Amino acid sequence: MMQCSRQNERVWRIPPARCRRNPDHEPAGGAQTRSPRPGRAKLNKRIEERKPMRALLRSVGMLAVGMLALAAVEAGAQAYPSKPIRMIVPQGAGGTTDMWARMIAQKTGEALGQQVVVENRPGAGGIIGVDAAAKAAADGYTILFGSNTTMAANVSLYSKVPFDPVKDFTPLAMAIAAHFVFVVNPSVPVNNMRELIALAKSKPGQLNYGSGTGSAQICTEMLKSMAGVNITMVPYKSSPQALTDLMAGQVQVLCEPLATAMPQAKTGKLRVLAVTSAKRTNLAPEIPTVGEAGVPGYEYVAWVGFFAPAGTSRDIAAKLSDEILKVLKQPETIEKIKSTGGDPVPAGAEELSAILKADIARLAKVIKEGGFTIQ
Repeated sequence: MMQCSRQNERVWRIPPARCRRNPDHEPAGGAQTRSPRPGRAKLNKRIEERKPMRALLRSVGMLAVGMLALAAVEAGAQAYPSKPIRMIVPQGAGGTTDMWARMIAQKTGEALGQQVVVENRPGAGGIIGVDAAAKAAADGYTILFGSNTTMAANVSLYSKVPFDPVKDFTPLAMAIAAHFVFVVNPSVPVNNMRELIALAKSKPGQLNYGSGTGSAQICTEMLKSMAGVNITMVPYKSSPQALTDLMAGQVQVLCEPLATAMPQAKTGKLRVLAVTSAKRTNLAPEIPTVGEAGVPGYEYVAWVGFFAPAGTSRDIAAKLSDEILKVLKQPETIEKIKSTGGDPVPAGAEELSAILKADIARLAKVIKEGGFTIQ
């Protein structure tokens, strides 16, 4: 057997491959690695240097988007209103509140350049109308002419109210304070409040009163509680209906706005007994107060103001508030309100909000102490 010598063998050697180092194949542990290439270091440096500029550009872009959005909102407010505005009045047509609403609606519409249309939504002491306003779109095209009864008293008078007067509305402007008077049909044998109280005590449950809307009921229920008398309630959807029946002799007692009671009293269709305010009103100083008739602490003065659905933009709410207040401060408006038995009390949104919250608490106490609620 022949033996081969390694001296005669030809050895082929493959040169090492020149390829990029794969970081995934780095030796584990503390193995020595190559330093990065100079070109890669420069590239990384440039990337790091440009990061602040990119962040700045992103911030500028976001600011520009925000400014465009704000400009769009402002442009929308400036274009408002572009169609008629609905004013919900939660009382029937023909009453004092309706009269004031229509007067203010006309003048406000003229100032805004769009018609303000009054929509009467009576029923359930005003709850139906207020609820409709609460559920309306918060776009500035629905406003509410609400009162201390519909906005403050009803949440305590009724066991279930489908809205929250504070959370569901944006106050716009306080408008008018309204005085109420107790009146009777001329056939009732009394000439003043003391005599009415004495008659009611002698005939418990035999006298009746028209409830009208909220204020009429609150006035009379407060009297019943504080004077210790029993007068039976006859419910009506609106004050005008109750007033008509009182003059016809269908009901005997009514707490009616001074503005609508006085003209009828002058014709002998009813008899005015007392005003519900704590002091005599300058509008009719000859009429004594309920307190003077032996019911100390009795006081009820109603108010009406304007509200928008919660969520209405600040710009639109401010525009509505400003225009309504301008109308309320016009000499012609002031004179008209006074001539119909109201006291102009124009005030802004913050004042109305504070008054609403205070009256909710005050009337809740009165209603609870009196023990009168509506299921």
